[in-house]
Amino acid sequence: MPVSPIERNDHSEPNAEAFIFGFEFKPDGMIDRIDWSKIKPTAACPTSGWRWLHFNRLAAETREWLESSSDLDETVISALLATETRPRCAAYEDGVLLNLRGINHNPGAEPEDMISVRIWATRNLVISMRSYPVRAVHEVREEVSSGQLDALSPGSLLVAIADKLVDKIEPVVEQLKDEADEFEEQLLTSKRHLPAIPLAEFRSTILVLRRYILPQRDAMVQLQREGRPLLEEDQGLHLRETADRITRIAEELDSIRDRAAVLQDQLSGQRQEQLNRRLLALSIISAFFLPMTFLTGLLGMNLAGIPYNQEPWSFGAVVGLTAVLGIGLLGLLKWHRWI
Repeated sequence: MPVSPIERNDHSEPNAEAFIFGFEFKPDGMIDRIDWSKIKPTAACPTSGWRWLHFNRLAAETREWLESSSDLDETVISALLATETRPRCAAYEDGVLLNLRGINHNPGAEPEDMISVRIWATRNLVISMRSYPVRAVHEVREEVSSGQLDALSPGSLLVAIADKLVDKIEPVVEQLKDEADEFEEQLLTSKRHLPAIPLAEFRSTILVLRRYILPQRDAMVQLQREGRPLLEEDQGLHLRETADRITRIAEELDSIRDRAAVLQDQLSGQRQEQLNRRLLALSIISAFFLPMTFLTGLLGMNLAGIPYNQEPWSFGAVVGLTAVLGIGLLGLLKWHRWI
């Protein structure tokens, strides 16, 4: 559906306007889009029904509104505007503070650079913050706009956002599994060695994702406990299923990480084997030429008394002796199976 003028900044930059979109859910079930100019001078909580407000965290106007007009507690404001957060859930007074991470689908960004979504939720208010556009949040907005989500409440909205975030993570993990399969196939079937740099980048991607997935699983479990005043029974069950999905994703990442570690060990073994072969070749060459070098060096000294140095056949004899010595050394190396 077309985006109305008051649903701004779908793909905004961090220095864009503070307010992105908002909805007001009336007691009679009606849903109205919120005009920022009307609610900017007022407090965040409505007099009836409940609201969902989505903000750009990096905009200066966001901080100004939160501190001067929103009527929110300083602790809540500080949590929503924190510079760096990991996924977590904490109950505070009549609501919950929830920090989650979503896949980064913005142009030029890597998916594993997960974007933070900060949420403050009570029975009559949901405020969400992001630094860069999060596709999962905007998909939930489209579902709200089109009426695809029935009987919406703050609890069901939290469940919908969490579910969408997980939906975006699963394809990335599946892609990592496919990449691990490709690395293993290349290792087993290709005559070429595994590329070291792509494998290192692959392991780095896994570690970055795992850094946020594990706390996100804990945050979901905590939300089931701390968010009971906001969650109905079926919403709690749905949230439990979402937490189980995150647990499976975390276990899958652990499995991929272990496979990557084995690949790294095999790559190190390949490099060590290659180095050993080269050192063996150098050692064989040195052993082959060392006796001949000694003989020619001894007879090549510019000293009086070298036997037969005046004889015309002496040069040919030395060449023949050197050839016989080389052939004998070659046979000795083959007999020991060094070559």
